[in-house]
Amino acid sequence: MLSSPIIDLAIGLTFVFGVTAALASFVTELISRILGLRGAYLLSGLRELVDDGVTGTDLTNVAGDYKAIRDLMQHTSPAATAATQMPTVPLPAAQQPPGQPPAGRNASLTAALLGGPVLSSQGVAGQLSSRKLTLGPTKSTGRLPKMTAEQTTIGRLWSQRRSLPSYISSKSFGEAVIDLVIPDPQGQQTELTSIEEIIGKLPPTLPFRQSLESLVKDADGDVGRFRTSVEQWYDDHMDRVSGWYKRHVGKITLVAGAVIVILLNLNALTIGRTLYTENAVSAAVSAVATKAAPASCSGSTPSQQCLADLEERLSAAAAAGLPVGWGTVRACTQPHVQCGWLDERGIFSPYGSSGWQLVLVIVGFLIMVISVLPGAQFWFGLLTKLNTLRSTGPKPASSTASSS
Repeated sequence: MLSSPIIDLAIGLTFVFGVTAALASFVTELISRILGLRGAYLLSGLRELVDDGVTGTDLTNVAGDYKAIRDLMQHTSPAATAATQMPTVPLPAAQQPPGQPPAGRNASLTAALLGGPVLSSQGVAGQLSSRKLTLGPTKSTGRLPKMTAEQTTIGRLWSQRRSLPSYISSKSFGEAVIDLVIPDPQGQQTELTSIEEIIGKLPPTLPFRQSLESLVKDADGDVGRFRTSVEQWYDDHMDRVSGWYKRHVGKITLVAGAVIVILLNLNALTIGRTLYTENAVSAAVSAVATKAAPASCSGSTPSQQCLADLEERLSAAAAAGLPVGWGTVRACTQPHVQCGWLDERGIFSPYGSSGWQLVLVIVGFLIMVISVLPGAQFWFGLLTKLNTLRSTGPKPASSTASSS
């Protein structure tokens, strides 16, 4: 077995980085679920794909929007008016101005797709039509718009966001689009030229119409190819939405990592110095660390079983001498050494040069916070490789060398 202080140091640091990243990832996923971020980004991404996002989007009557948009696209009258503006949908009775004629709002393609028979059943709790959400204008691409919600059986804003589906397949989206543009009310497939004529009834400034017209031309008269292109168009856009979501939760992960690092006093420089200078501690931590990647930690988000296992191993490493936590530092346990509270915590040095000590503490914390970005899977994968390297002994001598 190949043993080296450098390898033990690398294993110990990688173990600590992995545990910190796993804890930060778990906290991030918990916050994401509480805020309903996945469903909110899916909804916002769908709106940016089919609507302009410049104005707000009212999802309080998606069934009415579906009927209005389908009537616009399926019927021939009044074609001239339909080509220049979206149909209106009556406001709910609670929103009607008192003493005035019934008011309405422009229908939304996002709401029409969600209110159709294909996507309306995609909700986690009930149908998507049971949400009464309103999306404000998109300030910039990739940012969540302001959302408001009416009280429903699901609850208010956060409850409704948490109950939104976090994933809609490209096949479902393609079927929802085809449902809108098939000209036959009985749902029979027709030639692509008829579908192109139906698409032409939408307002010409809508991105949805422009994109579908481009896809129709590329389909070269093949309805099946058009459906596939719509699905690919959706997948490509949702890849970008996933990038927006990851950038958002990446900020949450950094904040969560900073809180964890400070609460547990995880200082990369202090830990590295201890592992390099104290062989007994380094060997004990290395032995614990090589078992720190159970099967329950194989996913992108660690499970509770994974966290329980890592907590047990981190406690064992701390008992072996790994400097974790806010206990009194060893220097302040020596006789005739006067230490204040900050000295005992390791923030300042009892021997002077407290300014440099504070700088080193901050640098050590920053290294730990940055280490959460690659993720726990990266660090545990690296830990496995380092363990393999340590377990590899020297290359056996060849038989020729032995005989000589």
